[in-house]
Amino acid sequence: MTFNSASKKAAVAGAALVAAFGMAGAAQAQSQGLYIGASVGGSHYKGSPVGNANTDRSDTGAKLYGGYQLTPNIGVEAGYADLGKFDSSAGQLKANGAYLDAVGKVPLAGPWSAIGRVGVFNGKTEGLGGNGHDVNAKVGAGIEYAIDTNLAVRGEWERYRLDPGTGKANTDLYTVGVKYAF
Repeated sequence: MTFNSASKKAAVAGAALVAAFGMAGAAQAQSQGLYIGASVGGSHYKGSPVGNANTDRSDTGAKLYGGYQLTPNIGVEAGYADLGKFDSSAGQLKANGAYLDAVGKVPLAGPWSAIGRVGVFNGKTEGLGGNGHDVNAKVGAGIEYAIDTNLAVRGEWERYRLDPGTGKANTDLYTVGVKYAF
């Protein structure tokens, strides 16, 4: 059996791809277990204006979390997110709460992985003469870069659903942070 030049190149490229995904899988397998992390970034409120007045819809948000990587591709994560405060001439609206997510992780190449998440957010809003409390769905996506088997950097987008008393609203949180696996 003879191989032409294109077949040889395809075989080499295929072997390199399999090796890259194999190494990424091996690195992820070593990171199974407990982890903690923190992220900070921008928060953007998307809903009715606060108090029907012009609203500054952006602020700084942050989250602290801990989780358990069950398999190289599936984990469970719980945390606290401070979505910031949004000002208007009618007052201020603050949003924060706890969350519980199922986190999926897919190796890309080398130390890179894609992250997807779905879960629930037990949110609390304060301001405008009252407080709100509700439980809603939460989703997110991102990318993770493994510096070594214990330390990684994450960039993520997450959508938190709120009910601040002015109707349902979404707050998007864009963060960069670190994750440490034990």
